Amino acid sequence: MNKIKENKKYAAVFMFCAMAAVLLIFCCLVFSIWEEYKEAIIDNQKRQMILTTQTMGENLKVFIEGYQADLNTLCSMEEENYKKTGRKDWSLLQDYVTYHNRFVYDVILENEDGKLLKSIHGYGVTQTYSVTKISQDVSFRQCRLENGELYLILKKNLTDGNSISVVINEKNYYKSLVSNIRLGTNGYVIIKDSKGIILIHPQESQWGINVISGRQEMFPDKDLTSLQKMIEKQNRGEAGVSEYYSYWWTDPGVPEVKKISAYSPAVIGDSFLVVSAVIDYNDIYIPVAAGFFKLGLVFFGIVAVVLGMVFYIGDLRVQKRKDTEEIAYLWELNKILEELHQSEETIAHQQRLQVMGTMTGGIAHEFNNLLTPIMGYAELLMLDLPGDSESYDSASEIYEASGKAKEIIQQISSLSRKNMETAFKNINAEKVLGRAIKMVSSVCPAHVHLKVEIILTDECFLGNETQMNQVILNICVNAIHAIGHREGNITITGSEVGPEELKQYKLSSVSEEWNHYIRIDIADDGEGMSEEVLKQIFDPFFTTKKNGAGTGLGLSLVEQIVHSHKGYVFAESRLGEGSVFHVYLPVNEQKEQEGQQETEEESGDLLRLLVVDDNPKVLRLLEKNFNRLHVPLMACMDFEEARRVLKEQEVDTIVTEHYIAGKSGTDFCMSLQGQYPDIIRIIMTDRVTREILEAKKRKIIDEYIDKPVSDSAILKAVKNCKERV
Repeated sequence: MNKIKENKKYAAVFMFCAMAAVLLIFCCLVFSIWEEYKEAIIDNQKRQMILTTQTMGENLKVFIEGYQADLNTLCSMEEENYKKTGRKDWSLLQDYVTYHNRFVYDVILENEDGKLLKSIHGYGVTQTYSVTKISQDVSFRQCRLENGELYLILKKNLTDGNSISVVINEKNYYKSLVSNIRLGTNGYVIIKDSKGIILIHPQESQWGINVISGRQEMFPDKDLTSLQKMIEKQNRGEAGVSEYYSYWWTDPGVPEVKKISAYSPAVIGDSFLVVSAVIDYNDIYIPVAAGFFKLGLVFFGIVAVVLGMVFYIGDLRVQKRKDTEEIAYLWELNKILEELHQSEETIAHQQRLQVMGTMTGGIAHEFNNLLTPIMGYAELLMLDLPGDSESYDSASEIYEASGKAKEIIQQISSLSRKNMETAFKNINAEKVLGRAIKMVSSVCPAHVHLKVEIILTDECFLGNETQMNQVILNICVNAIHAIGHREGNITITGSEVGPEELKQYKLSSVSEEWNHYIRIDIADDGEGMSEEVLKQIFDPFFTTKKNGAGTGLGLSLVEQIVHSHKGYVFAESRLGEGSVFHVYLPVNEQKEQEGQQETEEESGDLLRLLVVDDNPKVLRLLEKNFNRLHVPLMACMDFEEARRVLKEQEVDTIVTEHYIAGKSGTDFCMSLQGQYPDIIRIIMTDRVTREILEAKKRKIIDEYIDKPVSDSAILKAVKNCKERV
C-alpha cells in the first residue's frame, strides 16, 4: 500500500516536472518568437525610414534643381536684355516673384561685395549661416535678411561681378513639404548641410545652428557623445540607420531618450545636404510589445477553441470531404458550361463577321460593275456637250455623284478586309483625311460632335491608305470612349509644319531628310488621363477599360504604323480636360499625279488591248472610250474566248477581271506566262487579296487596278509596267 502511494507520489512529481519542462520550453519558444518578431518590426520600420529620407532627399534635390534652372534662366534673360537695352529690366524678376510666391519670397541683386543693389521687398542679407557650393558660380545658402527672418537662398554670380539670388521662404517649404511627415508621437524630419548646420527643424530656434556645437551652447549640461558619433557619419555623406541616445529638444525639460535615426545624403552639384528622419525607440517598441501581447492572447484563445472543437471537427471531416468533392465537381461543371457558352458566342460572332465580310465584298463588286458605265458614260457626255449647257451640268452632277459613291464603296471594302497591301504609295493627305473622317463620322454617336479644320491642298506622303485609316479610326474611337455618354466634341485638324516644331518634344534625333511634315491633331474634351496612364498608353496590352472591354492593342498599333511611315505620334492629356494626339508624317515633295487620259500621241497606235470581263456594259463603255483615243481594243466575256483571240491576233496587254464564272484571273495569267511572255498582264479587282499580291511579287501578273475601272486607269497601269521594264 505504501509502495503504491509512493509510486503515485513519484508519478505526480514526474507529471509536475514534465509540465514544468513543457512550460519552460513553451516560454523559451515564446521569447524566441518575441525577439524575432520585435527585430523584424524594428528592421521594417528602419527600412521605411531610410526610404522616407531617400524620397525626401530626391524631392529636395529636384526642388533645388528646379529653382536653379529658374535662376539660370533669369540670369540669361537679364544679361541678354542688358546687352540689347543697356539697362536692367527689374519687371521680369518682379513678375517671377509674383508668379512663384508660394515658395519664392524675393529676388535680390547684389554687387561683388555683397551689398544690396535691388530687391522686390527691399531687404538685404545681414548674416549667412550655411553655404553649400553647387557649382563654381552657384551656391545654396541659409541667410538672415534685414527683416530678421531666416531664408534659403540660391545665389549665382554674374560675369560683371554682381550676383542674383532667389530667396526661398523656408517656413512655407517646411509647412508644405516637411511638417506633414509624421514619425511616431514625437518623430520629425531634419535637414542639415554637410557641416552639420541645421537648415530645417520642427523648432525654429534651432535653425541655423550647428547640430553639436550649437546645442552645446543651448544645453551645456547635456551629453552629446552618442549624437556626435552619428553626426560624423552624416557629415561624411554616408547613408544608414543608427540607434543612439539624445534628447527631445522640443519638449519641456529636454528629456533624454533612445532614438532611431535614418539618414541619407541629397547630392546637389559638387556637395550634398543631409536628410534625417528621427523617431523615438519606444514609439516602435511599445506598440510592438502591445501587439505581441494581444497576439498572444488571441493565440491562447484560438488554441482553447481549437482544442474544444477538435472532436467536433473530427466528426465533420468525412462530411466536409464529401461536400468539398461535390463543390469541386459543380465548380468544374459550371466552368465547362461557361466556356462552352463563350465558345458558342465567339463562333456565332465570327460567323456573323464572316457573312458580313462576304456580303460586303459581293456588294462592292456589284456596285463597281454598276458605277463603271455610269461614270464612263457621264464622262463621255461631258466631252461631247458644250461646257456652258444645262445638259453638261447634269452630266457633271452624275459624274460627281458616282465618284462619291465610288469613295463610299472603297471605304466599305477597306473595312471588310484585312490590310493585305503593305506597299507604300504617294498619297494625297487631304483626300486620305477626308475619307478617314467620313468613316469616323459614321461611327460617332449623336451626342459626339465632329469638327474638322483641314488646311492642306496637294501635300502628299508615302504610305498605306488602309493603315492610315486605321490610325485615325483607332484614335477617334478611343476619344468617343473617353467622352462616354455625355455631350462632347472631337476636333480633327491638319496642316503643314516645319521639322523645327518637333524640337518641343525633345527627341534624341530628328531625320534631316524631310523638309516639311503633315501634322494631324485629334482632340477631344473627354475625361482625360493622368500622367501615369499617359506614360503607358502606347504599351501593348495596356488598357484602362474594364476586363473584356478592350485589348490594349489599339494605340500600340497606332504607334507602330506611324513609325513605319517614318513619322511621330505624341499625346497630351489632363484629367477632366480631355486629350489631344499629334501625328506627324513626312511630306513627300513629289506631288500626287492625277490620273489623266492619255492623248492619242501618248497612247500610240502600237498598243493592242484585250479586256476580259463578264459585264457587257463595262466592255461597251471601254470600247467607246478607247475608240475615241484610237486605241484598238478587243473584248471577251470569258477566258476561253480570250485564248482564241490570243491565238488569232497579236496582243500587247491583257486586262482581266479577277474572277469570271468562278475561275481565277491570276490562274489564267499564269497559264499565259510561258506561251506569251511579252504580254503585259493586269488584274481588275474589287479588293486587294493576298493572292493578287503574291501573284505580282512572283511576276505572274504585272499590275492590278481597283474597280470601277476607266480608260485612264488602264493606260496609267500599262505605262507604269512599261517604265518598270
